Amino acid sequence: MVQTRQWEKPMQNSPATLEPSFKSILIEVLKTALEQYPPKTKIGRILDYLLSLRNLELADKAALFLIDHGSQTLDLLVSRGFSDSDKTACNGTRFGLCHCGQAVKNGKSKFSRTQPPLLSLHIKAALFTGNYCVPIVKDGQPLGVLTIYVNGNHSHSAETEGLFEAIGNIIAVIIESQQMDQQLIQLVNDLRGSIINLREEKKFSESIIQGLNHGLIVVDLEGRIRKCNSVAQSIFKPFTTQLDGQFLADFLGDSAAKQLLTTSPSNTNQFERELTFITPTREKKIIGFSNVPQEDARGRKVGVIISLSDISELKYVRREMEKMNRLSTIAEIASAVAHEVRNPLAGIKIMAQSIEEEAKDNSEQLECSQRIIRQVDRLNELLSDFFSYARPAEPNKRPTSLGAIVAETKPLIHNRLIKSHIDLFVDISNELPKIIADPHQVQQVFLNLFLNAIDAIKEQGQIEISARFLTKSKVHYFKKRYPALLEGNNYVVVHFTDNGTGMPPEVAEQVFEPFFTTKTSGAGLGLSIVYRTLKENDAAIVLESKKGKGTTFIIFFRADV
Repeated sequence: MVQTRQWEKPMQNSPATLEPSFKSILIEVLKTALEQYPPKTKIGRILDYLLSLRNLELADKAALFLIDHGSQTLDLLVSRGFSDSDKTACNGTRFGLCHCGQAVKNGKSKFSRTQPPLLSLHIKAALFTGNYCVPIVKDGQPLGVLTIYVNGNHSHSAETEGLFEAIGNIIAVIIESQQMDQQLIQLVNDLRGSIINLREEKKFSESIIQGLNHGLIVVDLEGRIRKCNSVAQSIFKPFTTQLDGQFLADFLGDSAAKQLLTTSPSNTNQFERELTFITPTREKKIIGFSNVPQEDARGRKVGVIISLSDISELKYVRREMEKMNRLSTIAEIASAVAHEVRNPLAGIKIMAQSIEEEAKDNSEQLECSQRIIRQVDRLNELLSDFFSYARPAEPNKRPTSLGAIVAETKPLIHNRLIKSHIDLFVDISNELPKIIADPHQVQQVFLNLFLNAIDAIKEQGQIEISARFLTKSKVHYFKKRYPALLEGNNYVVVHFTDNGTGMPPEVAEQVFEPFFTTKTSGAGLGLSIVYRTLKENDAAIVLESKKGKGTTFIIFFRADV
């Protein structure tokens, strides 16, 4: 089926009924309409061409008006032969006040010989010899009106009126194309504005996401990460260098991924839920998280938004605070008990010594009195431990040599090392910076660690002591694992290692607790005193132990640098 063009639609006189010369005129007008000129230029060239046809007896005057539907007026677009007064009179004219307005109002072409009332106010009546007014209509919608003036020799005919109607249809297509172009330009401008707004909104949203002080990841329903911020990237850096596009299960495991993807009730507190991971470097990491479903515009769940934070350090601080509170409470109790018990013990010992002096000839009484004295001395030693733990002496912190402290401690345990066939290896450089601590209290710390290691080895083993300097520029590498470290400090790091029996994790977590012991003798205060003494000297201690493999105590002393 052949599609009919706008300018070929039926009219009073179709092109088939026009004279051959009129058909050639239409062909020239069509050629002009197809040229690459702006619409206004095209219409002007068409009017110039029509006015140049002398056989039509035209008056060298023509114009095209567009309709302003809002104000119901005609606005002049293109004119030829119009004087300034003509333009002033015709431009912005309301419908019905002139021939053009009447043609638009009636929707029919109009040929007039009589002068319009509007024109008589500006031009002498003798100058007006007639004009055609042809409505420009597209799809039943009036767009404007074409007016062509004729001279006194012009003879009106239906063929001529049909020619001008056909030309009007061509001009309607030109005007419609212009309007479509303007609409397209407006659409493009609106689209460009929308794209700019979307980019700005996206940039704003990304700035907010990246500016958060906690991690944020967005995943689809399959667990694939679609978006994340830099904090989330740093949290999961030990597992993967790139989060975008990764599946949670691939680097965290199915169980952890399932927990992260299971949305919680809306009233759940932020980061109330927790996950514990062991990184490839054997570092324990605790993650607090919360999540909400991500929905599309229709309210369908399309993913999960997960907020998360590394709370490993926070958990460590809380444990340390709880431990210090327990230690403080126990210390007060121990101090009170020791004070109340020591005085009666002193009386018991005096009485036992008196009995010992009077029982020189009674071997049975002598043995009993000596046994009482030994047990009282043992209790006094235990009370001394209580006091050491409950009321530690104020440390006299000063720069001191770590090597010298270890050297002074070695003679105190030399005999026990030989007796138990234990080898001692010390690797402490003379160039190592001094530590800031009370040397006497640090010596007591090492003595306790030596005795603890000898008990763990029993016989035939070895103890190794090594130390190295840790600059403050590298402290942050250790802070995640040892949160008690301060990044502004330089440290001397001591590794005290034995190859004894080692400890299972549940025992290792409690070794610094007061009165905790796995031995058959002792009060379980040795390592508690070590922990508290080091705290008083601004030092930190942690341990690494594995059942059957041995134990390493790692001590961080502030360096005098």
